[in-house]
Amino acid sequence: MIYDRYASLYDSSGQVRFALLVAIYLRELLLRHPISGSRMLDLACGTGTLALSMADEGWHVLGLDSSSAMIAQAESKAAGATLTGSTRFVLGDMRHVAYVLPPAAFDLVTCTYDSLNYMTSEADLLSCFQSAADALAPGGLFIGDMNTQHFLEFDWGTCAVREMEGFVQIEQSHFDAQMATSTMVLTGFVGDDDEGYERFDEVHVERAYPSELVDALIERAGLMVEARYDSFTLSPPDLYTQRIFWVARKAIGAQHAAPLRDSTTTL
Repeated sequence: MIYDRYASLYDSSGQVRFALLVAIYLRELLLRHPISGSRMLDLACGTGTLALSMADEGWHVLGLDSSSAMIAQAESKAAGATLTGSTRFVLGDMRHVAYVLPPAAFDLVTCTYDSLNYMTSEADLLSCFQSAADALAPGGLFIGDMNTQHFLEFDWGTCAVREMEGFVQIEQSHFDAQMATSTMVLTGFVGDDDEGYERFDEVHVERAYPSELVDALIERAGLMVEARYDSFTLSPPDLYTQRIFWVARKAIGAQHAAPLRDSTTTL
């Protein structure tokens, strides 16, 4: 299971920076795409940094993640936080939130930091968009990002090493052009020179999708695409864009999407 051992090291390894940038970026996007209400659902919330940042601005945020270790980190951070709004964290599969959350209960749904790229089938990606649509109140907004194929194929790189006190992280990546997937083997060493090191390995697979297909799946789920942005800008994507942010609004009276195949995944 990915993120089990890595969860306690996730923030200190530098991953926390992305969520902090997203929190700032969301302010810009919500000025361009306004909504009423302050109820937010953060799908694949990880260690809860984005949820806590938004709650500090007055949002009432529910974070959902399939990793119990990541949820534990989020809850630990929330326990010591003084917030203007509120946070709550639940364990669940972002493809099937209807099993754990009430329908039409949120004004904003987010899913960021490559989380949608981990959906390696069109059926699973559609299920995530359907989860967002089901969770949104009429007129509510979905904001999510995905790495592009250009980034995964040409910009990601094949090997990276991060050295921190008490932790060394090695990332080895391979891109399969036929499947449009990048497989990254993350190897971590936790410890010190005196006591020795504990090793763990995780395999992360991300798939890139053509933006037109993502548009179609979002709309099939009953959401209306309002904009696509080059990552952290208000400019449209181009051929060299590394990450695209989608902004989509729930259509009033939208119908549920027909599944591409039967799903046997359970929470």
